[in-house]
Amino acid sequence: MDKTKVVSRLDKIWEPADFVSFFEKFIKRPPLKIKRGNTILYQGDQPNRLYFIKSGFVKLYRLSEDGKDAIVYLYGPGSMLGIRALTSKDKELKHNAEALTDAEILTLPREDYIKILSENSEYLIDLLNIFIDRLNYSEQKIEGFITKDVTARVANFLDYLGVKFGTRKGKTISIPVPLTHQQIAEFVGSARETVTLALNKLEKEKSIKMGKGKIVLLDLRKLQKYS
Repeated sequence: MDKTKVVSRLDKIWEPADFVSFFEKFIKRPPLKIKRGNTILYQGDQPNRLYFIKSGFVKLYRLSEDGKDAIVYLYGPGSMLGIRALTSKDKELKHNAEALTDAEILTLPREDYIKILSENSEYLIDLLNIFIDRLNYSEQKIEGFITKDVTARVANFLDYLGVKFGTRKGKTISIPVPLTHQQIAEFVGSARETVTLALNKLEKEKSIKMGKGKIVLLDLRKLQKYS
């Protein structure tokens, strides 16, 4: 064990894990190619492996009692799937995972990952970073449901996408994943009609610009004031 690497990573535990470099180092086989709309993982399965999104976007969701999607996370390039199942006692997936766009996915068996961690313990800090990030995200989402109206929740969601996955050009940020009003409604826990009103309000205030399923953030500060 290289304690120097462990200490160095702990000193910057808030920095996102670089799983791109990790998988380039340890995985040599080509990625799985997943078509848009295909299900990658099913709730209740025991995959016994990690999934790394090399390209594309994936939604994690559960079906509600009335058959509607309750979307929990949106993951993009550089994100990992299957961490909870890998570290939980029952080893079961808690959500379905569906490709929102065409995607490329790399996989790593659990036994190989455990072996890598045992020989390179600094990567344990990357694992911890994932759980910290998800805890922060969950707390913000819960707070939003309790204290914020729909417009604020939509603004918060768009801000999150822009900061995490957006492509900056000058003062604007383009969100690279096409989202329908219904999908945004599923993310923020509201009706599609209410989300449409919120999006129209944000566009009228020149915080965002919408067109053909794409959203451009025009003024991140305005969005962040809402969120």
